[in-house]
Amino acid sequence: MEDFLAEELINIVKKNTASDFEEAFERAFELTKAYAGSANAQASAIPFVFEKLFELFVTGKARS
Repeated sequence: MEDFLAEELINIVKKNTASDFEEAFERAFELTKAYAGSANAQASAIPFVFEKLFELFVTGKARS
């Protein structure tokens, strides 16, 4: 994850400050919760799924 995205994520989670990426956070969080609740979810993959979804919703593209 790029430093800029990581800083915005920290602002949303810890500092409760307004961010342009709050909607991206909410969408990624909801989809990650759905994945985590599925029968095929792997616990070790959940943080990775959230990170990639957040990055996708913020930038419009996913890096591998």
